[in-house]
Amino acid sequence: MSWSSIAKDIGKVAPLLGSVLAGPAGGTVGALVAAGLGVDGGSESVAKALGGPDAVAKLKQIEADHRAELEQMAVELAKAEIADVQNARANHKHSPMPAVITLVMTLMALVYGLALFQVDVPDANRDMVNYFGGQLIALWVASVVYWIGTTRSSAEKTRLMS
Repeated sequence: MSWSSIAKDIGKVAPLLGSVLAGPAGGTVGALVAAGLGVDGGSESVAKALGGPDAVAKLKQIEADHRAELEQMAVELAKAEIADVQNARANHKHSPMPAVITLVMTLMALVYGLALFQVDVPDANRDMVNYFGGQLIALWVASVVYWIGTTRSSAEKTRLMS
């Protein structure tokens, strides 16, 4: 079992601890969690210990005891993600390709949407057409997010940095 999958379970009880555990410092934070739960440092032993009767209380205590360090790790992670996005945009500043890709994806999504109302899809191909449409729309959204960012993650990063 990986630290990122354990982080989801821990995040339900101790959100800050779970978010940092899922990041690049997962191994370090995992060792902290393991020590707090009284098990060895492996993710498997931590996963087993999470089923214990006092695991919730211990996780909340770990988060409370190490809040400052965990918040600092979360801020550093947010700064790294923001820098990565800024670097990607700066690297493509003079390239027309991101704009071209976004426009092509927009046209493809538009044509797909219009074709759904004009073309009768055989039942045998309906699942494939739906799968393709889902993938196309997801890629279109990703190309738009490149330009405008995501509101939820931006708001979360702003909150963490303040």
